[in-house]
Amino acid sequence: MADTKLKFEDLVEAYRPTLGRETDLSLYRILKYSMLHFLGITGKSKLYSAGKYFGEHSDLESFEELMQFFEEYKIGILEIIEGMPLRLRVYECVDCAGFPNIGKKVCCFEAGILAGVLKNIFNKDVHVVEVKCYASGDDCCEFEVTIMPDHTDEHD
Repeated sequence: MADTKLKFEDLVEAYRPTLGRETDLSLYRILKYSMLHFLGITGKSKLYSAGKYFGEHSDLESFEELMQFFEEYKIGILEIIEGMPLRLRVYECVDCAGFPNIGKKVCCFEAGILAGVLKNIFNKDVHVVEVKCYASGDDCCEFEVTIMPDHTDEHD
């Protein structure tokens, strides 16, 4: 029996000779927000977990590759704000740029992608929280990164 697991390459190398691989942003947003509606209250955490899974299994190993990935796949324009805590800003975010102020932060999938890739870069578990969002009336989406401490055995 053939391995039925799809790889990232399988998803992006779509054979559509007339239409190509790009689609309208509206379709992506309709799909995401329809899924959130049906997933209910746990939807945001599931999308975060899905994004983190993808990020961990990507071949992205540096901030430069992460920034290029965000731009190539039109997720947004990623900016690294160095300091403690580390912050990442996304301009023209695929999820919410142009949204009216709905008073919510909605970029859970992107936060998860960042967490997964940063886990690979730092070789430590990472948690990412969105602290600004276009959907909350901000001028960009901004994510705060927490690098989780190593767990050591207390008996050593």
